[in-house]
Amino acid sequence: MTAGKLARRPLWVGIGIVAAAAVVLAFAAVLFLPPFVQVWLYDSRPSGVACEDLPSIEEVDAALLAHPELVREIESVGESVLVESTQTCSSAPDRGEITVYYPGGDDREQIEAILEQRNFGVPVALRNA
Repeated sequence: MTAGKLARRPLWVGIGIVAAAAVVLAFAAVLFLPPFVQVWLYDSRPSGVACEDLPSIEEVDAALLAHPELVREIESVGESVLVESTQTCSSAPDRGEITVYYPGGDDREQIEAILEQRNFGVPVALRNA
């Protein structure tokens, strides 16, 4: 092997290492960035329940009907606060959760305080809208 070819080998190894690191970082971003963006940038709080573990949409609707006073209390936090059942996963269209839509962080804190005292018995996601 000539001296020129040997000199280029470390360059290609370095390029390979950088490329592999870029691929690992890209996969890490896909896995970890969405929750970070939801919580810190958008001020939303996903329920954190996997799609296959969500209750049926019928159970979610029944939970809303069984707790009308809790729905009213949460919605009274602000005029733009809305509580509804949602189908959040396209991979599990028969499953869902309760989603509470609110306009800002102060409302979220009040809603979280209410939900610490009482709950619907099904997963709840808080979405800054």
